[in-house]
Amino acid sequence: MHVITSFGDLEPVPWANGAGETTELVSLTDSQALTPSLRRWRLSIARLDRPAAFSPLPGLARTFLPIGAEVGLEIDGQLHFVAQDEPQRFRGEQNVSLVELGSPCFALNLMVEIDDGASSGPRALEMSTRFTGSGLFAVTLDSGPGQPRFQLLELEKSDVLPDHLGVAILH
Repeated sequence: MHVITSFGDLEPVPWANGAGETTELVSLTDSQALTPSLRRWRLSIARLDRPAAFSPLPGLARTFLPIGAEVGLEIDGQLHFVAQDEPQRFRGEQNVSLVELGSPCFALNLMVEIDDGASSGPRALEMSTRFTGSGLFAVTLDSGPGQPRFQLLELEKSDVLPDHLGVAILH
C-alpha cells in the first residue's frame, strides 16, 4: 500500500453552503486519474461542530460516515441516527441536515456521480467499514504506529491491514 494523500497536509475549505468546513482528499477531477474505469467521485473529511444543513449536491450519490460520535441526520424530514461505524447513504438532491450532535466530530464523505440509467456504464466506488481482503483504497479513521489519522492509502491485492487500525474501505 502507498499513501495518496493525508488530511494533515491539506487546508480545509468552506462547505458549498458556507455552514462548515471540509478537507478534500480527492476531487472529482483527481478521481479520474486514480480510477479511470470508475464513475467520478470525491472524498472529503468534514468537521461537524454544530447542527447545520448539508450543501445540496444534485447528481451525486453520497455516503456519510461519522467518526468519533453518533449523529442525528434529518433526511427529507425523517430522523436517522447514524452510528460511527455504519455509513448512511442518500442522494445529493435530498434535503439533509445535521440535527443532533453530542460532541464535535468529523465525517468521511464519499460522493459518486450518479449513473443516468445506462446499465453498462462505469462502476461506482462504494464505502464500507469492514475489510474483507479487497479494496482499492483505505482511509485511516484513527492514528496508529506509522499511520496518521485520515490518510488515504491505495491498496494492492496482496495488502493486509493491521487489525488495530480502524479504516473505511473504498471498493
